[in-house]
Amino acid sequence: MHAEPGEGGAVTGPVPNNQDEPNDLEAYRHHLLLLKSMHCCRPVVYQGLNQFITCLTANRDGGRISMTVYLAGKPDAIDSSLIRIQHAVQERKTA
Repeated sequence: MHAEPGEGGAVTGPVPNNQDEPNDLEAYRHHLLLLKSMHCCRPVVYQGLNQFITCLTANRDGGRISMTVYLAGKPDAIDSSLIRIQHAVQERKTA
């Protein structure tokens, strides 16, 4: 049973399914790839150059989640939408 708004009681019971889904699936996937890039020390692309992430911050932004990226050697915060993911390229075996 869920408490009615304004009752001040604790909410009990299952969380509605829609709360387990991100509001912006594309941004969510991008944020996950940024986190993986940081954990695996993979370069990302910013202003056409390969850079490495030193810090990520997630913030509530009007019902959505925004992410701020800090890159090695760059003191300024960068919006995550300006960062491109450097996808791993399989090297070809030469026979």
